[in-house]
Amino acid sequence: MKTNFEKLEETKHMLEWFSGNPYEEITGTLENMFKKQSAGTQMLSFEVTSEPQWLTGGRKTDDETKVILVRCGMAVACDFTLKDDNGVYDLNGIFTWVGVNLDNEPATRIWMDLDGTLDEFGSEGALRERVFEMDR
Repeated sequence: MKTNFEKLEETKHMLEWFSGNPYEEITGTLENMFKKQSAGTQMLSFEVTSEPQWLTGGRKTDDETKVILVRCGMAVACDFTLKDDNGVYDLNGIFTWVGVNLDNEPATRIWMDLDGTLDEFGSEGALRERVFEMDR
């Protein structure tokens, strides 16, 4: 599979809060999502096409200069190509990855909003709600 995660390199350390191998986790999870719709699906390529938008949240500590990170979310635009038994599909969308309880028992969730925009799903859009909805 051809991949390009260059636009995530500066913040890869943040993605490592979610997974020890974040790039493999992204492509593997997305491929599996699409395999649920069509069993023979293969991801041929994945490219991050925008700078990531991040939101984080923490809780206070006894030391007023420190905060403990408890939730984090990232949204990024991407292009990718899938192949199944019916053909090859060039797709784009907004990939979102959110983690909560990062200080205790971390839980993560991934979304792929096909044909979406960062205005809709980024830090000024659905990302904020998604970062907090996992607490419910």
